[in-house]
Amino acid sequence: MELKEKTKKYLNKKCQSLDGKTIVLTGATSGVGLKALEELLFLGANVIMAVRNQEKAEEIKKEMLFEFPNANIQIYPLDLSSFDSIKKFAARIKRNKIDVYGFVNNAGVFKSDKNKTIDGYNMVMGTNYLGTYLLIERLLPYLQTLPHEVKLINTTSISYKWGKINYNDFLFDKKKKRPLKVYSRSKLCITKYSIYMANKLMDSNIVTIMTHPGIVKTNLLMEMFKPWYMRIFKPLANIFMKPEKGALSIPYALTNKIRSGSLIGPNGPFKGWGKPKLNKLKKKAYNDIERLIVHTKGIITITNKDI
Repeated sequence: MELKEKTKKYLNKKCQSLDGKTIVLTGATSGVGLKALEELLFLGANVIMAVRNQEKAEEIKKEMLFEFPNANIQIYPLDLSSFDSIKKFAARIKRNKIDVYGFVNNAGVFKSDKNKTIDGYNMVMGTNYLGTYLLIERLLPYLQTLPHEVKLINTTSISYKWGKINYNDFLFDKKKKRPLKVYSRSKLCITKYSIYMANKLMDSNIVTIMTHPGIVKTNLLMEMFKPWYMRIFKPLANIFMKPEKGALSIPYALTNKIRSGSLIGPNGPFKGWGKPKLNKLKKKAYNDIERLIVHTKGIITITNKDI
């Protein structure tokens, strides 16, 4: 595992050094998160890998230390499908007084063998949206006490454009849907929540930025397609949809001055490929945000009265 020269040149030209700065990265063991980890270490960041699979994380850490011998890498357990795990993780960050410069919410699932989270919610909505929401809410009071700007990076997806919210069946309890419909709703929700956070925290030290990788070849993307598509699709994905390119939006957002509430993603056709730039959000991202927040609080507080 080693960064390509083109990626290194881009990082040196378009991103600032993260030397000595601590970045928390969820979902750092595969896909875009794994490549983002490598890029952040190249820029000199101290990285806390917030992961579910600690054994896999240890293996990746060894590989990264071979590539970056002086890197500072820590592994903290975090399962976004478990509210208890989220609470313990947030408590550890606060207890250890981690001087967080950037917090990257990258972890997510497209579909799962398990239909429900530990707390009984739809796995995709519970992980991608409810889990991320709870994690941010638990950490926010602490992050606001830090004496410097903190960048909160939430990974969304271009699929938010197709997402639709039905409050009568918000978590797909009544009727099963195709995975893409569930996933796109979860990403529309995290996009709206990010806009809400940017507006709410406008005069604070928290800068909320959304990133999306475009269309990249990851395990998540491969799950969207039936096996017989792979003979045509996989060769194209190997050429055009490389995770290291999609991951560039994360270090770009962390190291450049970007207005809170902005979306950073590829600049190519359909915003699916290319180098990071400011993307324009669809109007639907701004609609009925307050209703979403009220609805979300109603769900979370059922089992988390101390939020």
